Amino acid sequence: MASLSFFGPLSGQSGQSGQSGQSGQSGQFEGLYDWQGQSAIARILSRDGVVGAWQDIKSPPAHHKSAPAAADLWAAQPRLHIFSSELLSGVTFDSFEGSAAVEYRERTASRVITLVHLFRPTEADFAKQLEFVRNYAALRLDRSSEIMAQIGDIISFLAMVHGLRPDRHVHTLELLGVALHATFVIEMRMKHALACRRPDEYSPQIQAMIVTPGHGTLPSGHATEAFVAAFLLDSLSRASRDPGGVPGPVDTGSRSFVQLMRIAERIAINRTVAGVHFPADSAAGFVLARTLGEFFLAKFSGAGPVSARSFDGRGFASDFDYETFWTLADESAVPGKKICKSDEPVPVARSPLLNHLWLQAAAEWKTIG
Repeated sequence: MASLSFFGPLSGQSGQSGQSGQSGQSGQFEGLYDWQGQSAIARILSRDGVVGAWQDIKSPPAHHKSAPAAADLWAAQPRLHIFSSELLSGVTFDSFEGSAAVEYRERTASRVITLVHLFRPTEADFAKQLEFVRNYAALRLDRSSEIMAQIGDIISFLAMVHGLRPDRHVHTLELLGVALHATFVIEMRMKHALACRRPDEYSPQIQAMIVTPGHGTLPSGHATEAFVAAFLLDSLSRASRDPGGVPGPVDTGSRSFVQLMRIAERIAINRTVAGVHFPADSAAGFVLARTLGEFFLAKFSGAGPVSARSFDGRGFASDFDYETFWTLADESAVPGKKICKSDEPVPVARSPLLNHLWLQAAAEWKTIG
């Protein structure tokens, strides 16, 4: 994983070696802690000179109230783990022969529901997809700076759409960090269950331009994370117009939505350009992200519906683009369809704890007037 030196939250985690998650703010006080360590003896001597005789405590301070707002008392890294564990509560995984599923059970529900079911392509399917990887290699010089930057940073690219700033959008960036942290856990579990080889394992002529990540290829983590972040950013902009912070319906024709999706699409395709992913990986990552985006949004704000989806990579032979797959991900299942959604919505309740962070983030998008 990588933390952003400028924007704070996790971003581009799947391209990293799997370091422990940070909030991006833990380094803020490093200088202070270094100074404290060097001056420990001075502080010991200072206390000895002023502390005086010990006095018993007559009125001990009351405990803080156990409520969502108590999170505002904690440091950035504990907040990251508190919020992300809440976001992942109820999520489980299952794997079958050649497929894997993300499952969910609401606290009051009696049964587990499949959120996302991914079927991996066959070895022959991946071999055919090498033609896309080979052809995209022609763009490596043109996109090399983007590809290198996006190894550990996707948020600053999406931030260009709405002018996100680390001083004005502290809670927005924290919320994205929480969502990406949870996304990383889910995508890695799915990668492990599906255990798909990378393009350079199929042909020595691929010669990826960056170090191939040390985990499975499908689903693409960069695609999953980029589309989750893009979806939540668009949702926050819509939520700012509602007093209760509940976003209205997605407007797929709005200029900001289109730009966010195009940037996420480009981030996903850049991983194929680099030689570390197949288009099928991006397609699977998009399907995972589309459902996780709805699932996270429901937990954060109470907005719905949340639809279960599936991706069948067996026989998948196309390239990836978000517009085509956005439409496919909204269509019901029919025989032979590679991407589809369930007609039965998944019940997901709003979390008061996560809603506290959501409302703080949504407030940063409100217009003053």
